[in-house]
Amino acid sequence: MPVPSCPKTSLNYLFVAIITLASGGCSLWEPLTEQSEPARITSLSDSTKSSLVKRKATLSDSDKINPLPPEQVGYYMDVQYANLQQKLRNQGIDLSLQNSKITMIIPGATIFDVNSTAINKGAQSALTAITGVLAEYDNTMITVAGHTDNQGETDYNQELSEQRALAIGEYLSQRGITPTRLVIQYFGQNRPIADNSIPSGRAENRRVELIIEPIVARQSSS
Repeated sequence: MPVPSCPKTSLNYLFVAIITLASGGCSLWEPLTEQSEPARITSLSDSTKSSLVKRKATLSDSDKINPLPPEQVGYYMDVQYANLQQKLRNQGIDLSLQNSKITMIIPGATIFDVNSTAINKGAQSALTAITGVLAEYDNTMITVAGHTDNQGETDYNQELSEQRALAIGEYLSQRGITPTRLVIQYFGQNRPIADNSIPSGRAENRRVELIIEPIVARQSSS
């Protein structure tokens, strides 16, 4: 069965590079600027961690992003986390804060119908709340990661996770989140967080994760 297509017309202008990662068959899109040119594709062999470190370093040097002084990071992320907790109460979204990094786990069924890449109407309230907080606290980069269970073909699951992550990324960018801040990842069935042999575990594995990290100013060496 082919994966339902997700319109990419605007993404052709927003997402400027694709990095193919060595681990887990994951691909990562790095939106840099809104341009009228087609996307350029670059293949690298970096690991996920080193690629994101480079991404954060680039953002901390950007004229368009105001990086946080290191001493302000803890308070900034604590307040943002508290705001997300308040806005997303009773929305069925798992929130955590660790080492100044906010992780949001959104069940796939909360956003998408079965085998669909179109955001359903029931998700509008939660996504609107998330977008509002991310727009207010704009000294962060946002990784959107798509995941599936292990049912069906591996290639199908990989593409489904890609299309769903892109759908969320496009939703955010169309509602005021600067594309520069977004990183899109898709892992298919490669990163389960629960037992795929039982229905409840598979439901947990079908998810989209939003990872919010501070963009921190580089300290000058004396």
